[in-house]
This record gives sequence, structure tokens and C-alpha cells, in this order.
Amino acid sequence: MQNMNYYYDFSGQKFGYPLSLSINGFDRQVFSQQTSLELSYVLKREYEAITEHFSCPVKEHELLLIAPGDIHMIRQKGTGENVILTIHVDFSRFAKPMAGDVEDAFESMLCTKEKNAQILGKLKRKIGELVSLLMENDNDLFQMNAIMAELVCIASNHKQYPIERLPLLSENRENYMKAILYISSHYQEQLHLEDVAKALSFSSSYASRLFKKYTGITFVKYLAYTRVRASLESLLEGKDTIDKIALDCGFANSKAYTIAFKELYGIAPSRYRKHFLQNLKYNQELKEQQMTLDDRQRELLKHLVLETEEILYENAAVKITNKNGHVFCQIKTDVKTKSIITQADQMVSIEIIKE
Repeated sequence: MQNMNYYYDFSGQKFGYPLSLSINGFDRQVFSQQTSLELSYVLKREYEAITEHFSCPVKEHELLLIAPGDIHMIRQKGTGENVILTIHVDFSRFAKPMAGDVEDAFESMLCTKEKNAQILGKLKRKIGELVSLLMENDNDLFQMNAIMAELVCIASNHKQYPIERLPLLSENRENYMKAILYISSHYQEQLHLEDVAKALSFSSSYASRLFKKYTGITFVKYLAYTRVRASLESLLEGKDTIDKIALDCGFANSKAYTIAFKELYGIAPSRYRKHFLQNLKYNQELKEQQMTLDDRQRELLKHLVLETEEILYENAAVKITNKNGHVFCQIKTDVKTKSIITQADQMVSIEIIKE
């Protein structure tokens, strides 16, 4: 049974908007690949990230950046109540002149206090600003656009902070990733293990062993979970019937789809859709309004909001913060200096002089 306790979803894609933010405790057991930039920030406990290029643990208050097009899986580690916040910026919903070619603009990476700390700090503050808007039910589209643009800008300018990669040198691992990519492209078809093996010049027994070794589940179950994951956008959009969604994503019928869905998420797809419709509640004026954050979610997000409020200004050389009513200014310099502080009326000036 998946953890629905912390479930929250701001799904901009439903309205043709590129930005979405979700909070959940789901255990993802299949690989995914999308056209969006993904930022996954762990709010509680620990996860494991597996991509084509590296594998690593993602601990509490660490962030994983996934580049558009990178196949990946983020799954829970250990037992307990894991919670993760995920932001997607879907470039396929941008006008072409706005996004351009994003293929080489990003690189998947882990951001921690030890690795890529500057990027982590900047992204956390922007996420905090976005969370603050959602907490206040503020639908200022221009402000949200500005935060989204800054998130994209920060994420795309990180090549000076290279990740320490963990290369996947195993031939078996490389073959497994080839099989995963093939399934991602053909899951809507009547696909069998023999088809994957033949397309990649593997034996069926070898392909079967690959799946059991690297996922812990059979090919049939992995394919079913892939189809379920692929169905989510149509399911939450609410336009198509369960029968049509099942057939469109490759299932023989809605019964097979429902069985696989319940196995992965713990509830039937119809109930999952109904739960999501909290995101489309109507107020007295019959206008749509977003799902609201409850007290438990707010408690997990509090550190992001507080950190945002404390920082007044920051660039590569200057950081100004406000703590308990006191303003602190930090200035980085490579040379020995002295400073002169003057005050006139309500203005304080700091002059930095090279010695």
C-alpha cells in the first residue's frame, strides 16, 4: 500500500502550464523518461537514484536534478515514512523560441552540502519561494513564471560544479538499460519478453535474468508497472474512461489495468483519480481552486520557507541575510581589504578598500 498521507499535487500541466509540484510517499519501482526538467527534493528519510550514468543515495534535504530525456528511477530506501517533493518543468509546453534546444542544457546530478552545495542552496531558496506562494494560495502567474524561469536558469548553469559520477561499467547493466529504453518506446504494443530479447539480440533466459537481478521483479510485472506509470497523466486529466486509458497504454482490458494499478499504488485507478480531484475543488463562485497544504505538509516544508525569508540578497560574491532582526552582509574577496562603515539618516554604507 502506497503512502497517501502527505499527498499533494499542483498540476499545472492539466491547464497547459509547464510547471508542476507534487509531494508524496510513493515508492517508484519503474524507470521513467520525460521531456521535463525534474527536481526531486527529499523531505523525509532516504531514497536511491538510478540513472543511465550514475547511482547514488539521496538523503533527507538533498536534491536530485534529472535532465530532460534521462531515463531514471528514484525509489525508497529502508522502511518507514518516506516523503519526497518533485518539481517538473515541461519544455514541451513552452513556445519553441522560449526554450530553444534543451537537449544539452542540463546534466543530471546530485546536490548535497558536500557536492554542488551552491546549486543546492539556490534551488532550495527558489523552491521555498514557490512553496510560499502555494501555502498562501497565491495564484500570481507572473510571480510563478519568474520562479520557474529562475529554477531553470540555476539548473542549467551548473557545469562548473561537475558531479562525481559512479560509472556503470558492467556489460549486464548496460544491456539492462538498453532493455529498459526499448520497453519505454514500445510499451503500448503487445510486447513480450521474447520481443525485447530478439530486438536486442539477447536470449530470452538472459533477458529474464537481467530483470530479476536489477529490479527484483519479473519482466511481465515491470512492463505492467511501466504501463501504469504512463497512464497517470491521462487518468488525472479526467477526460478518458478507464477502459480507454487501459487500452491506450497497452493493457488487454481495464481489469488487467486495475489489478496492476492496485498492486503498484494500493488503490484502484478510479479511487486514485477521485483523490486527485481535490486539486479541482470548486468554491462558491464555481471557480477552480488548488489543493491546499495541510499541517503535516507545512511542517515538512517549513525549513524551506524560513530559509527563503532569511536571505535578502545573494550573488556569487555577496550574501545579505536577516536573522532575528539583525542584517548580516558577507562579501567574498581574494585580496586583503579593510572596510569603512558610515551611516547617514537611515542609510548604512559599507566601503571595501584594498590594502
